Amino acid sequence: MTKYSLDVTGEICPYPLMLTKQKMGKLTAGDQLVVIVDYAKSVEDIPRWAKEEGYAVLAISEVGRTQWEIVLEKGQPAVVEEGK
Repeated sequence: MTKYSLDVTGEICPYPLMLTKQKMGKLTAGDQLVVIVDYAKSVEDIPRWAKEEGYAVLAISEVGRTQWEIVLEKGQPAVVEEGK
């Protein structure tokens, strides 16, 4: 497992989510990504998207008056059995 950081402070919708999607796409299963945001809507959008994609949302922490850290973990890819 490797821990990565993505600072998207100063970015507004849709960029925090787009940049998070790009970064998560490059990670391998078990890797974690700490996303630092200062756009409040991202605190809702990024975890919702992550859960839909099957990623674990490990933590959401307020780290400043208007700044948050969202910790995501990329899970194992789904195994599809042939014939089902």
